[in-house]
Amino acid sequence: MTDSIHSRSAEQTVQDQLDAFNAHDLDAFVATYAPDAIITGVAPEPIVGGAAIRAFYEPRLQNPELSCVIEQTVLFGDRWVVAQEQVVNAGVATETIATFDVVDGLIARASMLKA
Repeated sequence: MTDSIHSRSAEQTVQDQLDAFNAHDLDAFVATYAPDAIITGVAPEPIVGGAAIRAFYEPRLQNPELSCVIEQTVLFGDRWVVAQEQVVNAGVATETIATFDVVDGLIARASMLKA
């Protein structure tokens, strides 16, 4: 990891993740997560680790009709970001509340609650 990643704020890390998601850039998306990151709320079981995150999101990011907009965020301390999101697929938006625990410029844990 470079010093620029370590100095990246939690909010900037979440924005970088969103930008990569919307650009359908799988490598950049996975790079915002820690190697042992955990994502919950998007699959029946937690997604653990970079390889599993890549495998889960690869087919999703190949969908050109998938995007996400963050409506607002709240920063708790210097590492917890809570985001109100609209995930759009084929023109249908789903409101999602996402929490991100960012450690040393990488997302260590993400949890999604869909409306």
